[in-house]
Amino acid sequence: MTHLLFRRLISAVLICLAIILFCSLGLRLMRHAPNRSVLDLVADSVSDSASFLARLARGDLGAVYRAVGRRRIAVPVRALVADTYVKSLGLLLVSLIIASILGVGTGTLGAVLEGSPISLVLMSGTLLGISLPTFFTALVLQVIEITWYQRTGVRLVPVGGFGWDAHLVLPALVLAARPLAQVARITFLSLSEAADQDYVRTAHAKGLPSRQVWAEHIMPNAAVPILTSLGVSLRFSLASLPVVELFFSWPGLGSTLLTAIRSQQTNLVISLALALGLTFMLVNLLLELATRALDPRLRMAVDD
Repeated sequence: MTHLLFRRLISAVLICLAIILFCSLGLRLMRHAPNRSVLDLVADSVSDSASFLARLARGDLGAVYRAVGRRRIAVPVRALVADTYVKSLGLLLVSLIIASILGVGTGTLGAVLEGSPISLVLMSGTLLGISLPTFFTALVLQVIEITWYQRTGVRLVPVGGFGWDAHLVLPALVLAARPLAQVARITFLSLSEAADQDYVRTAHAKGLPSRQVWAEHIMPNAAVPILTSLGVSLRFSLASLPVVELFFSWPGLGSTLLTAIRSQQTNLVISLALALGLTFMLVNLLLELATRALDPRLRMAVDD
């Protein structure tokens, strides 16, 4: 286990260095691509990366100017990243909880009722969740809410803005759509495959109740691929985060990152990208440790 953690630490350091370098290079290309050679831009990006690392070592990432009323005030990058990170993390957690509960529930129901019209409808519905673009889902939900309000005068949920209340509903649902569909399909396939194994037929032949067979034999053996699907779902969520935050005016990492790219704020862009990258790597590590704890074969592979 120590060897595993050491390897993941080295990998994380290399990935962070790559994020810093490629963010610097991307911004340089946006500013100077027509007038500078690629080698010069790479050299400048390396210099920018070294400067950022020196600032990071001192704990000073500089400041950016934000408009407050008619004034422009300097906001430390570190404080801005911390503020937007909490808002994005809260939105991600809510969406992943929704995707996990509804996805596992939908996939389990589809597997238990496999072959029935209900199972067919549920699994066909997951295709929509995977196929529909995030911006389209966000637009449809906003149109439905606005149309409902215009016809009834009753506002169900806000269509934009920040708040740890009903403002979370629409962005969390949109962010959870693709992960929910992915988790549901993987759960359905994993449980269906486990239910066809010889040990399950033997358990049924011994006269064990179906509920006990599912709880003690099928679900535990399908847990690892389901956990893996949650890690893949996080990739979907992180990729969709800027779009969702932009559509719903959620002041998190994603929307702030898009604004920082447009305004060419190098330190802020790199800091936000690092925060997203480190979050993804940390969640992947936790999921990997969880799958090794659940699967003895993986633990033996680590020991070997």
